[in-house]
Amino acid sequence: MDKMSVKAFFAAASVAMFTLSSGQTAAAGQDGNGGLVGTWNVTLKFPACSAACPCPGGVPNIPIPALQTFQQHGSILEVSGGSPLRGPGLGSWEPAEDHRFAARFKFFLFNADGSRKGSEEITDEIELTGPDAFEANATFDLFDATGNVIGQGCAINESATRFE
Repeated sequence: MDKMSVKAFFAAASVAMFTLSSGQTAAAGQDGNGGLVGTWNVTLKFPACSAACPCPGGVPNIPIPALQTFQQHGSILEVSGGSPLRGPGLGSWEPAEDHRFAARFKFFLFNADGSRKGSEEITDEIELTGPDAFEANATFDLFDATGNVIGQGCAINESATRFE
């Protein structure tokens, strides 16, 4: 994939995310699911680094910013501010129990030359800690470009505040 294709991919993904999020009609806290619907400023921290579970920058606990939008119909859109070498995350979420939610999403990873490096699948266990805050324990599974698992069950700690 050349640099122009990567730019076109990100432009198309941005338009798709805007289109999907513009259909969101529930106000914060009015979604019937305890208030997860909406857009959140999320900080990710990777508590441990290894060859199978790489940390961004190779150092644990560096705060990585992201935006996550939880749609009323159960879709999640995620964009990281940590690397230009990854695409947006798309997936789904559902209520679990008493202010807790489960989410799963996937994004693609790219090499500096624009070629596909692989993908990650994130599984989140989210707990609302207030009307405008959540904490989450997440794991990610890392796949190479052919879909082979090269890292599994790697931990991520998340904290978030509602984007207003």
